[in-house]
Amino acid sequence: MFLPLQWRTLALFSALLSSYGSHLSIASAQQTSTTNSSQTPTLRANTRMVVVDVVATDSKGQPTPDLKAEDFTVFEDGKPQTISAFNYERTGSNVTVSTQVQLPPSVVTNAPKFQSNARDIILFDSINGEFSEQAYAREQLLKFLNGTELTRPVVVFALESRLKLLHDFTTDNKSLGQAVAKYRPPAQQMSVETTESRASAFATLGDYHTSEVNIETTLNQLNALAKVLAGYPGRKNLIWLSESFPLTLFPEAMNLPMNGQSTSMGKFAVDGESAQRLAISGDLARIPNKSYAALVKKVSDVLMAAQVAVYPVDSATVTKNDHLASQHTMDNMAERTGGRSFKNSNDLVTELHSGIEDGATYYTLSYYPDNKNWDGQFRVIQIKGSHADLKLRYREGYYALDPEKVNKEAANATGENFSRSLQLDSPEATGVIFQAQILPPAGNNKKVLVTLHVDPQTITFDHKTGDEEYAKLSCSVWAYSNSKGKPEMFNGTVTANLKPKDYQQMMQQHFLPCNQELDLKPGNYTLRLGILDRTSNKFGTATYSLTVQ
Repeated sequence: MFLPLQWRTLALFSALLSSYGSHLSIASAQQTSTTNSSQTPTLRANTRMVVVDVVATDSKGQPTPDLKAEDFTVFEDGKPQTISAFNYERTGSNVTVSTQVQLPPSVVTNAPKFQSNARDIILFDSINGEFSEQAYAREQLLKFLNGTELTRPVVVFALESRLKLLHDFTTDNKSLGQAVAKYRPPAQQMSVETTESRASAFATLGDYHTSEVNIETTLNQLNALAKVLAGYPGRKNLIWLSESFPLTLFPEAMNLPMNGQSTSMGKFAVDGESAQRLAISGDLARIPNKSYAALVKKVSDVLMAAQVAVYPVDSATVTKNDHLASQHTMDNMAERTGGRSFKNSNDLVTELHSGIEDGATYYTLSYYPDNKNWDGQFRVIQIKGSHADLKLRYREGYYALDPEKVNKEAANATGENFSRSLQLDSPEATGVIFQAQILPPAGNNKKVLVTLHVDPQTITFDHKTGDEEYAKLSCSVWAYSNSKGKPEMFNGTVTANLKPKDYQQMMQQHFLPCNQELDLKPGNYTLRLGILDRTSNKFGTATYSLTVQ
């Protein structure tokens, strides 16, 4: 168990540093410690394990419990695979609230408040669709939240030019409803009708109320959301309340290839591998084309890798306007991720209920692919059940990207993802668990002292020659003043190179120390604290309110 901080004084902190001696170095951003290049760990490609969540229902659409691993047969590109792990998850029966130790006012932790094998994310789309539809969708969302007793944690985001966190994970439906009630979508910047809009695919295929910029924004933010949610274990059900958008802005445009071959689109030439690389890095808008089918597929793959199933709820409801292409996008993303789309209904409350309940009961199957040729091509997953009336929903497959290349590209994007997580509108991340003690200036000490204690069980140590354990952490504190938009940033590193005895001592103490000194002027601040594990690229964040006299 991660121990509380009440008894962890600065004297103990100093004693621990002395105990670890030269094996543990802590440095500020201005004086970052370095190690011998021969000690720096290198990324190692591992066999990729494929995790597939399966929703199993009977002919009446009811969940089918008590199935065994032998009731499922997994195929990859038509070839049977060996199931290496199997679990039955029924969220409604095993959601528990973690025991919360009463911490003093000066201490904050990002330890999850809920232990759940599934979480629900409601994404309110405020950039795709027209104002009247968004107003109706908001009204229906409020009705759902105010009238529903939640049995597992739910978080609510708004989709604007970037993700906006309305309320972090909680089972308190009233708090969620209050957050949604206070939210006001930004004013639409898109002109209702122009010469260009009348000549576009929107005018001929239907009334979609979106733009190319909004489409690129949506895909980029879904990509960013997937990376945030990847830090939470288990299945994540993304309830996307949106009118969505057409899959292809210009019907005559060609889709990007997924097999690594290049294609020409007017004056542009883009190869499939570049498209994959740009999608992984999050820079989706750099692909110069008007067909977003390839990007939708790639974002779907990122969502699938994070165990996110998409449940689009069509906020356009039943109207005279034709938006079949828009609904096709919703169907496509739902099918590819193992979710389910809801459309052609004016009862959004019922659809929200159905979306959340659908992902409450599922099976998790894992296997190691027999095909170790990581050629970047899409591999189709097929799962068959032993019962004739069994209906199964699961993700369609994955791209067989080289694990070593994926690790390298993910590492390149880590800094951006970590910085995004330290912004005020980001939810608390729990990939790395820590507690922090924040002491304001006192006596001769004119600086704010932040002492972070990281749970080593959530850190990836690299086993080196000589039985040494190596870890490198980035410790960051961003201080947001109520009077300024940009934060003051304090960044540092912790490098641990531990002998077996020191490693065991750290594990028994249940924390790895890191500290920061903040030179802040008097005023009110919101602190965003973050720990980044440089070996696994996982991170954790927490928020603390501070007044400096």
